[in-house]
Amino acid sequence: MDKPARKSYADYEAFMLRHRVTVWRACCRFAHNDKELARDLVQEVYLALWLRFDQLEAGDNPWQQRVWAWRATLSVLVDLYRKRKPATVPLDTVRDLSDHSAAAEMAELIDDLMSRLDDEERRMLQMRLDGYDATEIGRALGIERNAVYQRMNRIINKLRKEYGR
Repeated sequence: MDKPARKSYADYEAFMLRHRVTVWRACCRFAHNDKELARDLVQEVYLALWLRFDQLEAGDNPWQQRVWAWRATLSVLVDLYRKRKPATVPLDTVRDLSDHSAAAEMAELIDDLMSRLDDEERRMLQMRLDGYDATEIGRALGIERNAVYQRMNRIINKLRKEYGR
């Protein structure tokens, strides 16, 4: 039996050009909008996606390609997160909350809420925040659309309960 031909770098380059926004958004959110860290993560993801590129069986279907890019990116980011040591910040550098803008406070709140979720819940909520609808989320995570609605409802109720609203 013949092995499928290795996809060319030109194919990979065209693929990444089409899906660079998906990768960038995931990396930015994962890095909590730290642009330097996000750039580093994008490089790690691009390398990992190149190594996995032969596994892509979506053909020319742009939807399947996008889902594969999203899933593979999240997989790489989760692997990197597990390997990463938590960063520590000296207490001297912590500023008074009154110095933060409303956007910074909202970002902290969102980060806190996201930290209360498990990996699957976080991925699902992240996809929703990135503009994916229930059908797209279901396809990406391999679950039915109705299950997405149910799980999103549970996530929202969980956050309301923990946050006190």
